[in-house]
Amino acid sequence: MDALLDMSGMLSDTRKLFDLPSNNLRGLRELMKSRYFKELTVGKQQDIIMIVRETARKVGKLIGEFVGQARKESSSSQNDLPKEYREKIENLIKDLMDKVRDQLGSSKGFMLNFENREEFLEKIENWLNLWDTIIQNNKLKNIENMLLEEADISNGITLNSEERGALFYKKAFPDLFNMQNDHERRMFYYKLVMELGSLIGEISDACEQQPLALLLIGGLLSFRPMANNIWKMVKNVLDSITWRNKRIITTDHMRQIFTYCYNDLPYFLQPCFLYFACYPIGFEIPATSLTKMWIAEEFVEEEDKQTSLESTANKYLDQLVQRSLVFVSKRSISGTIKSCRLPRSIHEFAIQQSHREKFLVVNPNQKEIEFWFRLAVYQDNENQYTEVNHIRSFLAFNCHRIVLGSAMLLKVLALRNSTIPLTTLPDMIYLRYLSLRGSNISKLPENIGDMENLQTLDVRDTSIDTLPESLWNIKILCHVYVKPSPQIKGPPSETHIENLHTLKTVAVHESWLNKFPHFLIHLRKFALSNWDNLDSKFIFNLLSRMDNLISMAIMGNIIPSEAIDIRAFPNLETMKSAKLEGEWICRKLLIDNVKFPPNLTKLTLTKSSLKEDPMPTLERLRALKLLILQDEAYMGKQMVCSADGFPQLQFLKLEKLENLENWEVKPAAMSQLTTLRVVQCQKLITNHPYLGNHPNLNHVTDKVID
Repeated sequence: MDALLDMSGMLSDTRKLFDLPSNNLRGLRELMKSRYFKELTVGKQQDIIMIVRETARKVGKLIGEFVGQARKESSSSQNDLPKEYREKIENLIKDLMDKVRDQLGSSKGFMLNFENREEFLEKIENWLNLWDTIIQNNKLKNIENMLLEEADISNGITLNSEERGALFYKKAFPDLFNMQNDHERRMFYYKLVMELGSLIGEISDACEQQPLALLLIGGLLSFRPMANNIWKMVKNVLDSITWRNKRIITTDHMRQIFTYCYNDLPYFLQPCFLYFACYPIGFEIPATSLTKMWIAEEFVEEEDKQTSLESTANKYLDQLVQRSLVFVSKRSISGTIKSCRLPRSIHEFAIQQSHREKFLVVNPNQKEIEFWFRLAVYQDNENQYTEVNHIRSFLAFNCHRIVLGSAMLLKVLALRNSTIPLTTLPDMIYLRYLSLRGSNISKLPENIGDMENLQTLDVRDTSIDTLPESLWNIKILCHVYVKPSPQIKGPPSETHIENLHTLKTVAVHESWLNKFPHFLIHLRKFALSNWDNLDSKFIFNLLSRMDNLISMAIMGNIIPSEAIDIRAFPNLETMKSAKLEGEWICRKLLIDNVKFPPNLTKLTLTKSSLKEDPMPTLERLRALKLLILQDEAYMGKQMVCSADGFPQLQFLKLEKLENLENWEVKPAAMSQLTTLRVVQCQKLITNHPYLGNHPNLNHVTDKVID
């Protein structure tokens, strides 16, 4: 490095000695000293060193020739450089800077300029601001929805060069757009351009006519090191796929890109991706169901004892989304994925790839299933799958004439809006995930408790209104989803299930009161439908011991305000989501009456019949991101949101507040609000016909006033 600085110093001294133009030599010397040069790859540094060394040698040779000639001629001034030598040295230094620029690369729209680094950083800032603006436009925000609806991938969605650049950078460098510090963003981009140079623009242009290819390649590169040689390998793969025509990506090209992106997945993500082939094309897939099936299939590896398998499975899904192999349909207010879909072309590829790998077969007949371990049926037929003792997963959608025989090794059984006789259910001793949602099944077998490996039971939207008492004997049972029914029997008094994390929505009744359900205290998500029919001491005793509760829903005709008061239940301080449906006994909501959990991010109040404005209390919840007041939750006429109130609120819904006439929103209230729904609040809408254009709600991008 010292030798390199000496060489660049010699060139600078030559410029001063003979009064040559600067030619960016000062900037070159700055670059050699900077941390940016040190962060370049060793190979890149060596290339630059060789260029400077060769230029210094040539300049030294020219100066030697001139000095020797001047001595022979006894020239009185050896500093008076002839035009011939001056032009040669200037050309050598100009050529040096061109070569250095080539080594460091260029970015589409501007070249590196070492003479004025501040001007260069200003250009970076202008580009980043431009991309921020472009990304916020509806076209790019809805690009995934457009791709989901695109039946033919050859019908590309047209983007201009700036839109392509913004879309690619956002996918390939997600950290760049998440940085809050402007200086940090500029420095990241400065390093990025110096390392990758023109490769970014070349890859982006290679996907010019196909945004889906742009997202896939950008997602793949987001998991690669930011190194020139690695990115060049990806560019070479793209070139090999589209070598006949660099500007047109055909359907066949896209299939090759799908294959390349699939093969790039870590081994543990490949079966997770292929599992999407279980679902019909266009189906909106609930994320919680999907990840639970991955866990049941043992696709999810344990990271450590502190990280749950559910958390790891969610990370797997996030990776597939980042790689653009999966698109998000809905997110929760906290940012977690609620449902997802695949573009038709990727979904078709997943089905074909799962077939090639003998991973899964779709709509098979009896003769085809001999060598398959997973079956998915979404065409109703009269097939009888009798010899299926070898299969691991069976999913059926809208099927009512299929017969499923004994399946001893089955781990996942999911019937969606399907009716299949389940006479052999107790024989499925390895079953871990059982979903009968929307199926016309009215009863579970009494000996379901023999299925000792069952982790998830989902019987929502069915005719099942009782649960066999033996169910509670399954020690590893984690998640139970039922419809509210007074016929559900209480568990045996000796029941101890420490793994039960979810119980929704249960109608606890008198049969539970004499045998306290100790296993409920381990719940993380709990929904109770008949609060007012129960002994309050029983419920208070239960709530006071639920130390792990993060989500709670309570429904009844009357709800005592103490149910969510952390002064009564300090253990609820960590709760993040609450839904309360029913009339509050106190009928008012003042800070002196109720102290809400401070970490609450989601709150829904329904039929609360509050007499006093709830906003002065609720706006003090610093972590609250979603608030829903509906069905006469508030009976008053006036509502006020104070300045700086609701600092984190992003979603607000006011529905069927029939008495509400005036809503005052002070400046700086709800500064983070992005979504507003005002529905069936006729008096408010009549009195404020321009509510959607309220000056203090101009920052809200998604408004529905109806």
